[in-house]
Amino acid sequence: MSHPVLAGLASEDAAARAAACDAARQDPAAILFVDALVATLSDPDRRVCRAASAALVEIGRDDDQVLSRLRTVIHDSAPAARLEAAWVWARLEPPPIQLLPPIVTALDTARGDRRWRAARLLVELGRLHAEVLPVVESLLGPEHPPRVRRIALTALRALAPAAPATLERTLEASRDPDAGLRRLALATLPALAGPAEAPESLWLRCLEGAEHEADATTRRAASRALDALGAPPAHLHERVARVRRANAQERPASTRLREEESVHGEGAWAE
Repeated sequence: MSHPVLAGLASEDAAARAAACDAARQDPAAILFVDALVATLSDPDRRVCRAASAALVEIGRDDDQVLSRLRTVIHDSAPAARLEAAWVWARLEPPPIQLLPPIVTALDTARGDRRWRAARLLVELGRLHAEVLPVVESLLGPEHPPRVRRIALTALRALAPAAPATLERTLEASRDPDAGLRRLALATLPALAGPAEAPESLWLRCLEGAEHEADATTRRAASRALDALGAPPAHLHERVARVRRANAQERPASTRLREEESVHGEGAWAE
């Protein structure tokens, strides 16, 4: 007769498999279930994967066998399992650079909270390893899908907010054919201005977007960026004032709230 935890992990019911993961980490012999839990990282149900990940994190805090087992998963498993293994690994010790390939792959292939996990891991890895930043910059290239480029832009802001290249790449993104990336870039620009006076290129780009952007939601994102920048340069004062007056008059508060939700909902983690 198999152990109840192993029987639960083999169940056809996803809720039973998730419950078995929770039971495994509470069992005094939890280490005996590591191989089964690692195999469960490939489960088609995301709830089960999360439960298996949480169990492995808890067990791994007390036993190095978990990390040893994860090293094989990183190289030999399907992309989803590799990402989950990377997530567990990074919760147990500072993530090594060898986790970068499964993380980058997951930015394109993962969906929902898995993509969020991949994006968070990318930033965590970038804060430890300098060689990650050039990879992040490369992910902004036009050959990558918009969803990957949105994550890369968000990661670039987190890793190098004061770098001139970050401002330059964000300005480029604010003119991108993808509306979601344009909105994200425009929302990001004020945070990159720093405590000193914002560069004129930033003011001009936000003005250009607010005055001429064909997509109305993106145009209003540019207007909000202008508001966040504060006092404009003297020679732009009247243009900025006109945009701000027009933006304040044309939309009720309920519309502004829906637009805010639209911009953020279609940001870095959008499907």
